[in-house]
Amino acid sequence: MKESGIITAINHYLQYQENLGKLIFIRNNSGAFQTKTGGFYRMGKRGSSDFIIAIGGGRTLWVEVKNEKGKQNINQLEFELKLKQIGHKYFLVYSVEDIEKLLKNYF
Repeated sequence: MKESGIITAINHYLQYQENLGKLIFIRNNSGAFQTKTGGFYRMGKRGSSDFIIAIGGGRTLWVEVKNEKGKQNINQLEFELKLKQIGHKYFLVYSVEDIEKLLKNYF
């Protein structure tokens, strides 16, 4: 499955969980687009995770999504390391099932 399809499925799952009042999440879009004048506008922070999930107890989970063949690029690895150095939880998931298992540890 394409990574974009996995992200869409996880987004739907997280929206359902948010509707139940279990969490609040952000789909952290990043990338760039060309402006009308020919310049580029960058969105998000380079290497940042696909999802930021706030759960009970003031905890925040940073979640990067990859397909079965996907690997983190150097910017994503550096972002993960920086988060872990300040005590944040960062996870790499490959499916909706992975995110379900992850969240069961926190609910």
